[in-house]
Amino acid sequence: MLNEYQKLWANFHGLLSGIFWGLSGVLLALVLKDNTLASCFIIPIIIAFLNDSISLVYMIFYLLYKKNQKAILSIFKEKNNLIISIAAIFGGPMGMSFYILAIKNIGIGYTATISALYPAIGTLISFCLLKDRIHKIGLLGLLLAIVCTMALGYSASTQVISGGREIGFLFAFLCALGWGAEVVISSYGMNKNIPSDIAYFIRQLSSSLGYFILIIVFIHSFPGVIHIFSDIKLSTLLFTTSLAATASYLFYYRAIEKLRPIRAMALNITYSIWAIFFSYLIIGEPISVNLLFICSGVSLGSFLTVVNPRDLKKLRLSLK
Repeated sequence: MLNEYQKLWANFHGLLSGIFWGLSGVLLALVLKDNTLASCFIIPIIIAFLNDSISLVYMIFYLLYKKNQKAILSIFKEKNNLIISIAAIFGGPMGMSFYILAIKNIGIGYTATISALYPAIGTLISFCLLKDRIHKIGLLGLLLAIVCTMALGYSASTQVISGGREIGFLFAFLCALGWGAEVVISSYGMNKNIPSDIAYFIRQLSSSLGYFILIIVFIHSFPGVIHIFSDIKLSTLLFTTSLAATASYLFYYRAIEKLRPIRAMALNITYSIWAIFFSYLIIGEPISVNLLFICSGVSLGSFLTVVNPRDLKKLRLSLK
């Protein structure tokens, strides 16, 4: 059992995961704005591969600092770690690739809002595969998240639509599907006593290998890599983006470990709001009241889907 101080710190970690993920999404949008990279359709997959690979290097140094070398080598001997590897394929090559493809087509604001459906989708997957029960409030939340996402799509369709807008919405939804599956599988893996930092290292290692195989088999080359690393500003931006993403996932996995997936997801989905905030500060994108309102609806719906009604009752009593 966690004491009040530990609970507060764990909740802070969950909130930080949302803040850093929102920031990393905006920085990714800046990377994709490069004229040379924007001309190639498969560049988002290359960027996703580089992002996770750089993050893997960060994690190697982090684990060498935190743990001894034997502890790191023992990671490859544990059979339970395979569960995290499977989750990584859904969250990395599937989820992250579609996330970046969506940013490229519809921007960070819409992408962050639609992808914030992932806790609701994760709960639905858990209900279908693991027979987890969904309470009435959860069903109401799932309905709210779906309605708000449909409203978001309708509001976008009434605007001047640039090429690729429709496919961008599909990419964002597939991203949410991949992340939802990742949460269900990785939370099951962490129940097998896999520490959060080790779980994330396995996740990035598996994801990087998955990307590498995907690129070698289907793309046969790594376009844009030379351009990225020959441009100091662009490479610095990519390394900063990966650092923000690494911080986000570390805080997220710590929150999952301490609070369990439900509360961790409820705090993490605030990234959709943070992304809109950071895009205004860094990129200068105007904050649409309509987008902010729908974004809040999706986040609330996802929160209600995963929250335990007994926790809501305890919260209500504590506020009295």
